[in-house]
Amino acid sequence: MTKRTPPEGQELLELCATLLGDKHVLDMHAYDMRGRSSITDFYLVGTVRNSRQMKAAAVNLTQQLKKLGVRPLHRDGGMLSTWVVLDYLDCIVHLFTPETRQYYDIESMWQEHETALQPHGASAGTQ
Repeated sequence: MTKRTPPEGQELLELCATLLGDKHVLDMHAYDMRGRSSITDFYLVGTVRNSRQMKAAAVNLTQQLKKLGVRPLHRDGGMLSTWVVLDYLDCIVHLFTPETRQYYDIESMWQEHETALQPHGASAGTQ
């Protein structure tokens, strides 16, 4: 039996996006920070409608990645807050309510580094 290597880098980013999409996280954008940041390779930002969806999306992401041997290094924001950060080293996930995302506008810092998201497991050219 072969042990599967936990996802890293681009694969982890795409898997996070897929798992969050399964919980109806909206307006997801990814930012490629490789060679530009010592903190992470990718940022993934998404919007949830309310704190209940925030909790469902964060718990699902954490549980599914744990099954693959990936655990967050750090987590910030309570399950009922308006902003949750999950730090998976190669990919830092930010989940916001619409108002909080608009207020902090953290994406304006990374605009020039936006990268296309491809669903996990899809081959190039497949959507």
